[in-house]
Amino acid sequence: MNTSQDSNEPITIFIASWGRPIYLWSCLDSLCRTIESPARVVLLDNAHPDPLIRQVIAGFERRELFAEVVRFSTNRFENITKAYEERLLDVGPWHVYMESDVVASCSHGCWLSEMYRIVQADPSIGMLGSLIDTHDFLDAEKAREIMSGDTHSAEFLAKLNSPERAFTGVPQWADESRDSFPTEPPCPIGNPPGRLMMLRTDIIREHGFQLDTPLAECFRKQGFRPAVTARVRHRHLSLLNVFDHTDYSQTNRDQFFTTHS
Repeated sequence: MNTSQDSNEPITIFIASWGRPIYLWSCLDSLCRTIESPARVVLLDNAHPDPLIRQVIAGFERRELFAEVVRFSTNRFENITKAYEERLLDVGPWHVYMESDVVASCSHGCWLSEMYRIVQADPSIGMLGSLIDTHDFLDAEKAREIMSGDTHSAEFLAKLNSPERAFTGVPQWADESRDSFPTEPPCPIGNPPGRLMMLRTDIIREHGFQLDTPLAECFRKQGFRPAVTARVRHRHLSLLNVFDHTDYSQTNRDQFFTTHS
């Protein structure tokens, strides 16, 4: 199957908006500033009750960032998955799934075109993620201090148990001389982070929306390798919840995603 796209054919970027208007603004602003290749941005706005979300989206509509804004009347995870799957019929062989707490960057030009170059150069890759910017990982002691000694909340809000912390200070994983590395041993993560992925559209059409770990297994079963590139980096703004959203509820978050757990 031909998985190349015409150089003038835009790559569709689906953005799942979960709320937190400051993070959404940062995500969308970075797209305006960093994408230099043809792209279609489809925002899936999940009816978060914060009124600032609507203002943020309106501002980027005026910037003409979006090809489409899909607005829902309820704040449910199924809204995102259904709208995403329905729109896969109209996108090219590759697309990007991105969450609204991500800021992507690339020291080699446009991150979108760089990720596309990498998947075209290595046909074994079906799922390509980017390397997390580890500077946003907060020291565990400081996180517990901010949360007044509440270890459970500190672990959740600052992601103290994230396997991606193993990338910190290890040059092996930050090596940009190679295009990518597979997410298999000795890599500390078993799949690309689901918050920013370039994906083969045909596999997603077949299997539908999956969370990142089962999605990686779907690709492996189809003979493709999940991989990460250090040539594209991303900030995971949810690491800053411990500063910005100390009342963010793990219970509510887990319940929200139960349909695809």
